[in-house]
Amino acid sequence: MQYHQSVDKLLVFVFGPLAIAAALLVIATGIRRAIERYRSRPTPDQLRATYDSYLRRLLHPQAEAVEQELGKLLPERLLRLYKDQSAIQEAGFQLEKPGGTRWRPKRWQVYCFEPLDLESLNELPYEEDLGPGFCFATTGRGSWYWIAASAQRASDSPVIFLDYDGGHSHGETVAASLDEFLNLPRSPLK
Repeated sequence: MQYHQSVDKLLVFVFGPLAIAAALLVIATGIRRAIERYRSRPTPDQLRATYDSYLRRLLHPQAEAVEQELGKLLPERLLRLYKDQSAIQEAGFQLEKPGGTRWRPKRWQVYCFEPLDLESLNELPYEEDLGPGFCFATTGRGSWYWIAASAQRASDSPVIFLDYDGGHSHGETVAASLDEFLNLPRSPLK
């Protein structure tokens, strides 16, 4: 059996074009995704409309509707927070809980407060284990601060951290009360 010189080039002739086609497909897919991301970005007018809608909802809480949906009453301290329009609009800060280690104190990031309405109640997570309550603030990264609702209107309630971002703080009590939570030392988000 005689060996042909052209057999050496067989792999180049067959698999070379396939490799080039695969590389072009990957490049074209990447370019297409980049164009889709660029085109799907909201316009400045859309961003402004979204922010205005959020602010309108935030400044006009619907506590009665939320309580009716929950079948329980929210704590008085939470209702007072939503009545204080300057406090409820604070955003982009972190709370430092005293008593942690000296070298690495426990910090709790707060991106913004959530509007107190049915839309937020229905969009935000619900924890069967915790019962009825409301996620009143978010980290902006898939985690929220939750407060319990009860049959009798409580003056205050503990603040629980719901971590859906894969951290190890899910279900951890951040503060014994909302008042304590709101009075923890603050600093801007880094």
